[in-house]
Amino acid sequence: AKAKAKAKGKAKAKAGPRGVIKAIAAKEFAAVSAKLKKSASKETVAGKGKWYFMSDLRKIKAGADDEAAWTKYTPKMNKQLEDAYSKGFKQYTMTFKDKQYIVKFNTMMQFRADDKSLQRPVKRE
Repeated sequence: AKAKAKAKGKAKAKAGPRGVIKAIAAKEFAAVSAKLKKSASKETVAGKGKWYFMSDLRKIKAGADDEAAWTKYTPKMNKQLEDAYSKGFKQYTMTFKDKQYIVKFNTMMQFRADDKSLQRPVKRE
């Protein structure tokens, strides 16, 4: 159940001293995002990409290279993302469990529409 909660994009936070939650610095996401933009995303044939989101933000430092940090989107969401990406959209908005999420393709980041501080890297292979 714990893994599922993380996989659903519930929070972008680390437990600090005495269990205090602190936000993960945007520059850490930027480093992962920069690696992802150089990855296989551009080499994959349009319409054939597989989309993933970083479900384990504790692995942000090695995340781009650590397969255990990534979770596949559902087949329906994968198709929606791939269609939007293949058509050259700059971003795509989708709904999952009554929450809206925005995926920006130029930064390869996913945001919650109602709270842009809740973000995580995405990748396409």
